[in-house]
Order: sequence, then C-alpha cells, then structure tokens
Amino acid sequence: MPSASLKKFNDMVAKEVEIDKRVHSDAEEKLILDEIHRHQRRKPYYIPAYALEMQILTGTRRGEIPPLRKTDVHEKYIEFSREQITVKKFGDRLEYFEIVDHTKTYRNRYFPCSDILREFLERLSAVHEKYYPDSIYLFPADNDNGVITNNTVYEYYRRICNKLGIKLCRDEIKGTHSFRRNAITDVVNASGGNLVLAAKLFGNSPAVACKNYYTGINESDALAALNRRRLSQGKS
Repeated sequence: MPSASLKKFNDMVAKEVEIDKRVHSDAEEKLILDEIHRHQRRKPYYIPAYALEMQILTGTRRGEIPPLRKTDVHEKYIEFSREQITVKKFGDRLEYFEIVDHTKTYRNRYFPCSDILREFLERLSAVHEKYYPDSIYLFPADNDNGVITNNTVYEYYRRICNKLGIKLCRDEIKGTHSFRRNAITDVVNASGGNLVLAAKLFGNSPAVACKNYYTGINESDALAALNRRRLSQGKS
C-alpha cells in the first residue's frame, strides 16, 4: 500500500503524456469542424460555435479568442493583443473572468489571414450584421464583460466530442488546447521544419513550440523527401 508521502507526490512522478497523444487526429478534427458547421446552419446566432471554429483555424490560446474586437481584424492579419483570464474562487469571491490588455507573453501577435480564415471572417461578419450589429466584439455575450467565456467554448467543445463519440480521456489531456498543437505541427511540417516561423505565428519560443506542441514529422512527407534524396544521389 502506497505511503502517504508517495500519494502526496504521485502526480509529480507520473510519466508525462506524449505530445502526439494530446492532439486530435486529422479525421477527428474534420468531424468536429463538420459538426460545428452543421450547428451554425441550424443556429447561426450561436456564437460559441464560431469561437471554437476560430480556435481550430488559428491554433490560438483559448483566452485570446473572447476579447477579440472587430477593430482587431485587418485586411491581411488579425491582431492578438489581449486575453481573458480566469480569476479563481477565493474566500467568498466566486470565480470570474477578466480581460487584460496583454497576451500571455506580453507581446502582440499578428496572425496572417489565410484564404480559409478570410472566408470564416466573412461568414462571421454576416452573422454580426443580422444578430449583433451593435457589438464591438467578434464573440459577444450578455454578461459583465460583453463577451463569451473560456468555459462556454470548452463546454461546447465537450458536447460535440460526446455527440461524435470522441473520448476525452483525462490521461491523454486533449481539450481545446489540442488544436494549438495540431496547428503548430501542421505549420512546422508544411514549412520544412521552420520552428521559428511557427513560434512567431503562435506566440511561443521555438524551444517551447518544439518541446510542448510539435508532435513530430509527417512520416509520409519524410519518406517522400528521403526517396527524392536517394534518387538525386543516384544520378550522375
């Protein structure tokens, strides 16, 4: 039977879960996006569905999504300069959410508008024109801050996974942060291993991106590269 001291430090000595077990597969990500789009067609006014889609498309920290304003969206990029933080319960004070004028790293980040992100923003703009014309925020809500909360987006994500039969195993720690790992891995692989580029896009240092987010090379791409190298070496 484990001693009291061993129980106390059990979490500290447990083996860390491998990064590639903390992401959704491409197939799962597509299922989630398809379900989000179905929900948007049924209930186009439901803002958390758009917030989750944006998190998937941009790999953004979930606290950076709620405070986004319409003025943060520019022709060629989106500026991330604020964050919604969760202030934990303390004494008689209940947990609440507060928007601060900085990101986690205290650096503004400028995320380029890809074609798919631009198409998403156009759809979101149409929803705003019809349902939320007076809000300055991309993801408005009727509360003290005027925006949705981190918890609202996570609960929506959890319901989708339950509906699709995607298990959210505590040991493998997925959650909405998994989309950040997916996005960083995709960019690193698509750019030929450019961790510096991924770090600039997603607001991490290259070392942190590599250690905590990059799940590894795409094996089919790596094999194709090795085959190309072998063929070129065989030529006279």
